[in-house]
Amino acid sequence: MALALILYFQLIDVFFGGKKKSFLIEGESPVNPKSSEVRYTLLNLLVFALFGWLVAFWIYNGTSQVYAEWPTSIMGYVYLLATFFAALAVHDIYFYWTHRLLHYRPIFKYVHAWHHESYKVNAWSAFSFHPLEGVFQIGVVPIVAWLFPIHEGVLMVFTFFLLFISVYGHCGYELRPNKLNVFRVFNTSLHHFQHHKHVHYNFGIYLNVWDKWFKTDYPKYDAAFDELSQRINEKRTNASSRVE
Repeated sequence: MALALILYFQLIDVFFGGKKKSFLIEGESPVNPKSSEVRYTLLNLLVFALFGWLVAFWIYNGTSQVYAEWPTSIMGYVYLLATFFAALAVHDIYFYWTHRLLHYRPIFKYVHAWHHESYKVNAWSAFSFHPLEGVFQIGVVPIVAWLFPIHEGVLMVFTFFLLFISVYGHCGYELRPNKLNVFRVFNTSLHHFQHHKHVHYNFGIYLNVWDKWFKTDYPKYDAAFDELSQRINEKRTNASSRVE
């Protein structure tokens, strides 16, 4: 699942016949992964798989709050939806504070620095980190499985979504340049792109709330997003004109 997402975003411009190049945050062509990024990523995909087997073992033995029965009422399906968003909320808080912890100097030096070797991000850099950080990253899944009753299907969708957002945040493309201001509360690919450029800012994953509240949002983020959005739209317009 994670590998498929990596390959999709790394080759997205190929899949769309060159039409996604206009959405690049920086440069005129996607960044090719370094060999170390591929190695670290494959190592962490193994870590993720081990955690998946561990959670499956806990579910099988009834030592988690994951259940398999589908609801039989409307309220039951409302609960399914509510638990999905509850899982996202837990992860949003968990990610921000564990990310801040990973930037604590001694931990950063020996663990998180591996990830920041990816100064120029690409899809392969999403999971290019120390395996201990891999435990941090995927550790939210068993936490959610223990925290409240959650359907196994919802847990799977939640896991897919967190992997998807992680890869999207590193892919080097801003695919939502024209979102309405009301949706500015949600983070963008640019937001995490800036984190790799300015390591003391932009620690959040889903919502740009924690960074705003705790003054860790990159000061020029909003202006940079507006500038990038304008640049992307101009490139798309020029590309359309050439086709015509």
